[in-house]
Amino acid sequence: MVRWRIWFVLVCALSFVALTAIAQEEQEIDLSQPLTLEQCIQLAVENSTDMRNARINLAIDGLRVKDARARYYPDIFLDGRYNFSDALDFGFERENYDLGMSGQYTLWDNGQREANFSQAKERRDATINRNERTKQNLIFQVTQAYYDVLKAQELVKVDREILARSRENTDRVRAFVEAGIQIEADVATAQVREANDELSLLNDQNALEIAMATLPRIMGLDPATLITVAEDTDYQLYSQQGQIEVIELSVEEAIQRAFETRPEFKELQSTINQLEWGLTLSRLDRWPRLNAEYNYGVNLDDYLHERENFTDFRSWEVRTTLNFPIFDGGVTKRRVQEAELSLEQVREDASDLERSIALEVRQAYLNLRRAETAVEISNTQVRNAELSLQVIRGRFEQELSILLELLDAQTGFAQALTNQVRAFYDYKIAQVALQRAMGVIQ
Repeated sequence: MVRWRIWFVLVCALSFVALTAIAQEEQEIDLSQPLTLEQCIQLAVENSTDMRNARINLAIDGLRVKDARARYYPDIFLDGRYNFSDALDFGFERENYDLGMSGQYTLWDNGQREANFSQAKERRDATINRNERTKQNLIFQVTQAYYDVLKAQELVKVDREILARSRENTDRVRAFVEAGIQIEADVATAQVREANDELSLLNDQNALEIAMATLPRIMGLDPATLITVAEDTDYQLYSQQGQIEVIELSVEEAIQRAFETRPEFKELQSTINQLEWGLTLSRLDRWPRLNAEYNYGVNLDDYLHERENFTDFRSWEVRTTLNFPIFDGGVTKRRVQEAELSLEQVREDASDLERSIALEVRQAYLNLRRAETAVEISNTQVRNAELSLQVIRGRFEQELSILLELLDAQTGFAQALTNQVRAFYDYKIAQVALQRAMGVIQ
C-alpha cells in the first residue's frame, strides 16, 4: 500500500511539472507590456510570413524525403471489377465479379533509389540552411527596427529638452526687453530659434510614429498594433559612463568566421550535393531495371454461386521483368550534359559567394569601426558644447555676450546631443550588421 502511494505521488508530481512546462511554453507575450528585443524577435519568428513559409517549405521537403524512402517498399494494389452484360457467352453469367490483388517491387535499379533518397535529403538540408538565413535576416531587421524606435524616442527626449531651453531663453529675453536691456528684435530672434526647435520635435515625433508602425509590421503583426519597447539600459549606462564595448576582432578573423558559419555556404554545399546526385541519377538511367510483379485473382461470382472448392476459382502469377533502355533519341545523354552544366554553374556561384561575403564582412567591419570612432567624437562634442553653452549663458546673463552667441551655443549643444544619440544607435546597428555578416546573429 505504501509503495502504491509513493508511485501515485511521483506520477502526480511529474504530471504537474509537465503541465507547468507546457503552460509556460504556450504562454503568450503580453503586448500591453513593454517588450524587450528578445521578445520582439520571438514574436517575429512565430508570426513573420517569411518564417511561416520557411516552415512550410521544410515540411514539404520532409514529405519528399518520405516519398523517396517509400521507393524501397513494394507497391500493393487491391482490384475489384463488376461487369454486367446482356450478351451471354459460354461460361459467363450476366453479372460477373472479380477480386484481385497485385504487387510490384523493384529488385535492382543500379542504386537509383539510393540516389533519389540522398538527393531528397540534400534538398531538405538546403532548405534548413536557407531557413536559417531567412531567420538571421529577420532577426537583423527586427533588431534594426527596434533600435530605430529607441533612437527616435531618445531624439524626442532631446528635442523636448532643447525646446524647453529655447522657451526659457525667449522668456529671459522678454524680461530683458521689459528691463530695457534688450530690444524687440532680440525677442523675434529667440522665437525663431524656438520655432526651429518645435519643428525638430515635430519631425522626430513623426519619425517615432513611423518607427513604431514599422516594428510590428516586420514582426508579422498589424502596423496599427501599439507596441512599447522596454527602456534601453545600454544607452543609460552609456550616458553615465560615456564608454562602449569595443570588439577585439580583426577583419581577417571576421571573414574566416563568416566562411565557417554563414548558412549560405552550407546551403550551397547541399545544393551541390543535390546536383551531384541528380547527375548520378541521369547516368543511371542508361542501365536496366529488374522488377518483380505478383498478381492474385478470384472469380468471385462463380465462387459465390458454387460456395465450395475456393482454390478452383482463384489464380496467381509471379513474374520478373528486365527493362533495358536501348534508344531514346539522345534524351538521357542530353540530360547528363545538362546536369553537368548545372553543377558547373553552381560551383562557379560558390566562388562568387565567397567573394561577396568577404566584401560584405569587410564593409560591416569598417562600418563598425567608423561607428565606434563616431561615438567617441560625439562624446567629446557633447562635453565641449555643454561647457561652451554654460560659459556663454553666464556671460549673457552678465550682459557680456549678445543673444546670437547664446543661440549659436544652444544650437551647437542641441546638434551635439542629437549626434550622440544617432552615433550610439548607429553603433548598435553596426554591431548587429557585423554579426549577421559573420553568420553568428542570434
